[in-house]
Amino acid sequence: RKQQDLQDLQNRLTNELMAETQKNNLQLRDSINSFLKDYNKLRGYSFIISNTGGDNLLYADRAFNITQEIVEGLNARYVSAPKK
Repeated sequence: RKQQDLQDLQNRLTNELMAETQKNNLQLRDSINSFLKDYNKLRGYSFIISNTGGDNLLYADRAFNITQEIVEGLNARYVSAPKK
């Protein structure tokens, strides 16, 4: 019974740690993004790129967002594709 209690405690604490870590990472990311937006108001960069692993693009001017064009192109291709 004690072993099960310890296992349950370990699982609960692991889950709490993971949740807290995720919360802190989101807060850090929001803080960095907010800073980059303010920083870029003075600098006027089109892109801000990280030199570390993971997310390489930290900031991009909205003028370079082609998401809608890509979605429309994919939808057009899907509609015109022959049915199987």
